[in-house]
Amino acid sequence: MGSVHAGAGPRGGGPSGTPYSFRGPVRLHSHISHSTWTDQALPAVTIDIWHTLILLSPGAEDQYLVRQEATLAGIVESSPSLDPAGTTRSFATPEEAAREAFSAAAGRAGRGTPVIDLAREAARRAGRQPDPDRWLRAIEALVEAQPFEAVPGARAQLKRLSEEGYRTGVVSNLVGETGRSIRRVLDRLDLARFIESWALSEELPWAKPAPEIFWKALEPLGTAPRDAVHIGDLGADIHGARAAGFRCAVLFDGAREYGPLYARLCRAGDPINPPAERVLGRWDDLPHLLSTVFSGAAGDDPAAPTRAR
Repeated sequence: MGSVHAGAGPRGGGPSGTPYSFRGPVRLHSHISHSTWTDQALPAVTIDIWHTLILLSPGAEDQYLVRQEATLAGIVESSPSLDPAGTTRSFATPEEAAREAFSAAAGRAGRGTPVIDLAREAARRAGRQPDPDRWLRAIEALVEAQPFEAVPGARAQLKRLSEEGYRTGVVSNLVGETGRSIRRVLDRLDLARFIESWALSEELPWAKPAPEIFWKALEPLGTAPRDAVHIGDLGADIHGARAAGFRCAVLFDGAREYGPLYARLCRAGDPINPPAERVLGRWDDLPHLLSTVFSGAAGDDPAAPTRAR
C-alpha cells in the first residue's frame, strides 16, 4: 500500500522564484471542515489518476473492463438463487446483471460507489445471494495483474513538486477498483510516496464533478481552493475543480489514447464548455505552467485557455 501523509504539516520552502499571492479561504456551503485553511498554507496541486498519472494500453484497458464484468458475472452465476423455484419474477442473467451494475455505478454523476456495492447490486438484479467478500478478493487480484505504466514524466514532476514545497493530492473516480488496490498500483510505480492526500470516490460519498471530493483532497493539506490547481484528462476534472473554486483547472491531454469501451464509459469525447483554462500536453511542461498560474504576471489572465509550452 502506498504511503499516505494526509496529516503532514507544510514542508519548508515554496517553489523557487514563484511570488505566491495567497488569499484567505473561500466561503463554501459544505459540511466538510475548512478550519485548516490558512493564509500561510503552501499552494497545492491535485491530480487525477487514470490517464494522468497511470495508464494501460488501449487494448489492455478494454480487456480489463471486459474482465471486470465477466468476473462479477461469474461470481453472481455461482451464487445461490434467492428464488430457486422461479415462482416470483424473472431476473436478469448474471451477465446482464453485472453489465447493468457497472453501468448504474458509472452513471451516478457526483456520487461515489464502493466496490462491494457492485456485487450487491448485480446479485439483486439477478436474484442471487450477494457475495461481496469474494468479489472484493477477485477484483483486487485483477487490478494487481494489470500491466499499468506511469504516464511519461509523471514521476519526475511529482518528485519535483514535493521537493519544491507544493502540497500534493489525488482526486480520482474509481468504478471497479478499491482505493487499496489503486494505492498499491501507484506504490508499485513509485508514485505513491509523493502523494500526501487521497480523495478516491470508492471510499467517499462523492465523485467528480462534485466539488466535495476536491475539497476533501485539500482539507488535510491546509490549502484553500483559491491556491490550488487541479490536473486531469476529462470534463469531470475541469467542471469539478471549477465548482470547487480552484485557482485553475488544467486539462491533461498527454495520455488520451483510450480504449473504445473506456472512452464510452468515461464520455471522453464530450466537449468541455467553457474550455479548460490551461492545457498540459506533457508533464515536462508543468514547471512553466505553474509558474504562470501562480505568478500573477501583468496581462496574464488565468481564465484564458492556454497551452503550456
